[in-house]
Amino acid sequence: MMISNIRCIVSDLDGTLLMPDHSLSNEVVTAIRRYTEEGGLFTIATGRPLFTAQSIIDQIGIELPVILCNGAVLATSGEVIERKSLDTAVLADMLVEAHERGLMVLLFREASIEVFARNEDIEAFEHKESVTCTLVSITDSDWRTGELEKVILLGELDRIEALWSHWASQLHNVVEKFQSEPHYVELISAEASKGKALERLSELLGIDRQSMMAIGNQMNDLPMLQAAGVGVAVANSPDELKSAAHYVCTASYGTGVIEAINQLAYGRSTNL
Repeated sequence: MMISNIRCIVSDLDGTLLMPDHSLSNEVVTAIRRYTEEGGLFTIATGRPLFTAQSIIDQIGIELPVILCNGAVLATSGEVIERKSLDTAVLADMLVEAHERGLMVLLFREASIEVFARNEDIEAFEHKESVTCTLVSITDSDWRTGELEKVILLGELDRIEALWSHWASQLHNVVEKFQSEPHYVELISAEASKGKALERLSELLGIDRQSMMAIGNQMNDLPMLQAAGVGVAVANSPDELKSAAHYVCTASYGTGVIEAINQLAYGRSTNL
């Protein structure tokens, strides 16, 4: 029996639940299933869209709603149930400038990811996410239409910050910007975050946020660590996230998640 008051665990994927090669270990799956078999609830909050996260959802056997695209999307049973999108037309001129500044731009549609150019960074992204991006011409007006679940700007951070300083005053009420990996800056709707999505999840599940534990490894996870009753940072997190967490794991990646489950959800020592 669990002896803590944690009823639901929400974990980030890349850099947290997944190993450095982005695989899901059998030990992690076993720990999650043991936790849920004893009455706990488990789900994920990831920057990935549904179509690249679904295989992991299936591996774990998650039946709860999942948080996707850093809080812009909620989905369950393979279907999106809520979405806070970006209007592509509003961002289009900034995205053109990003491309002209030598940044890689990834446009996340509901079922595809579009890019204006390809390089080794795009190939590394495709390998990590097990996805093939669609190459579109920046001079073609078709990509400017419709809605986006999120945008990734990939490249040198100082170049991204220089771009953002030019557009921040125009877009700050529309776009939420944050760093999710060393050379990734993500843009989502200003109405979305992992923290806001966790609050919505607590409503859907009828569970008080104080009974929820959130686990992450990057600053895009900070809002959900703050929204949950217990916020956990795995050992491979930056110091800024660790300082905001209620508990900092001694172990990294999925091993850290197992540690958090054992230490906090069961209230016992780890057995790693």
